[in-house]
Formats: sequence, structure tokens, C-alpha cells
Amino acid sequence: MSKCCISIVSLQAHNTETLATLEHMHSLNLGIHELENSDILGIDSLRSLRDLAFISDRKLLNLQYFKEFSHLEQLHVGGKVKNLDAIGYLEGLNYLSLHSISKLPLHFINRLKKLKHLRILLGGREHIQEIEENHIDDLEIFRIRGFHDLSHITKFRALTSLTIEDQAQLREIGFDRGMEALEEITISNCKGLARLSGMERLPSLRKLRVFKTAIDFDSFIRQKLPSALSELEFITSKSKVDQEIQDSLFKLGFQRWSI
Repeated sequence: MSKCCISIVSLQAHNTETLATLEHMHSLNLGIHELENSDILGIDSLRSLRDLAFISDRKLLNLQYFKEFSHLEQLHVGGKVKNLDAIGYLEGLNYLSLHSISKLPLHFINRLKKLKHLRILLGGREHIQEIEENHIDDLEIFRIRGFHDLSHITKFRALTSLTIEDQAQLREIGFDRGMEALEEITISNCKGLARLSGMERLPSLRKLRVFKTAIDFDSFIRQKLPSALSELEFITSKSKVDQEIQDSLFKLGFQRWSI
């Protein structure tokens, strides 16, 4: 029997029990402004899902039912939720996106041994230090209110790609021990970021993009950089300065970032 993929984007959601009549669902996308049934995840037919995305803007969505979602591999969850730590029961999860979830502890991520991609955007928290050493290879942090501490980034030993965007209070990113797998870093619109250090501890780094930060280019370029680094962009948004920087990088043998 064919698998079912459903997308529901609605301002209001009533009679969500109709989902119970659908069998063999593989993917479900719910964008709901007003949710009538906060226990919608208790519907039996949802337990076959491998890919689930939902945002609940007003009513708390109860996540306790995730204990029964043994097939789920990808999850995007956002808005108002309760029992967030139930995500830790999703042993097969390899992709997790947390959207607009403020300050709730993230210890449950340490139980997700197959997690490879972690994306955290919006909401508010100062750090993600609850996350211990892991097997995540792709980490994205976007526009988190109050976020200012990334000092434990080297706990992400398997990381190959790191993206940090719109973090105004972040002052420093430092790699205090080797990260052998890290190949790509993008830092964008972190206007308070004044220091990026420990680059020599990233032997596999091939691509680096630094866009709209407070980092002084002359100081940055004087530090020891990985020999594998071939694509480097450093942009201030001041056209004359950026052209001078680009000329300097070209003379040093660096190429622009390619897709």
C-alpha cells in the first residue's frame, strides 16, 4: 500500500480526529494557529510517521506520546509545547529542528544517539551547554534571543558543518581542542563577535565564511589557519573595505566560497 504524505497549514484546526482514519502515513506537516486538541499526537495512525513537522502557536501541544513513535527519523517542532523531553524517546531520530522554543532544557538530546543534524532557531536561551559529547555532524544556530556562549563547541566531536547566524550577543568563538572532522563554518550577522580563535585546531576545514561581524580582518588573517582551508570569504558590508579584503585573500591563494 502506498505511503501517505500530508501537509496541513491552517489558522485554526478543528476535527483533527479525522487523521485517525488515514493509514500508513509517512510524512505529516502541521502549521496550526489554534489547536483544538492538544493531544493530537495520541492518534494511533500517526505512529507510522517517519517525518513530522508542526508548529502550534497558542495551545500547548503535548509531546508525551513520542514514546510510541518508533519510526520517526525527522522532526521539526515549534511553538508552544509541553513534555519536550519526550523527544529523547525517539531513538531513530537523525534530524531535529527546534523552532521558537525558549529556555526549556535540552538534556534529552543526549539520548538521541543517531542524531546527525540539529537546528535551533528563534526562541531564547543563553547557551546549549546541556548537550554533551555527541555524533551530530551538522549544527545550525539561528537568531536565538540572549545566546552568548558557545564555549563548549568542541563537545561536538563529529561536526562537519557549523552555521551561526544573527547572534548579536555572541562575543567569541574559540576552538580549544582539535575538531578533526569540521570542514565548513559559516558565521553571519553576529555583529558583536570580535574573536574567532583556535583555527589551527581544525585540520579538515576547507570552507569558511565570515559575514558582518566585529572581527578585525588584519588580526584574524595573521593567526595560523588550517592548511586545508581553500575557500575563505570575509565580508564587512562596506564595499571598499570588502574589495581590499578580497584582493588580499586572492593574493594569499584563497578562493571565494563555492556552493
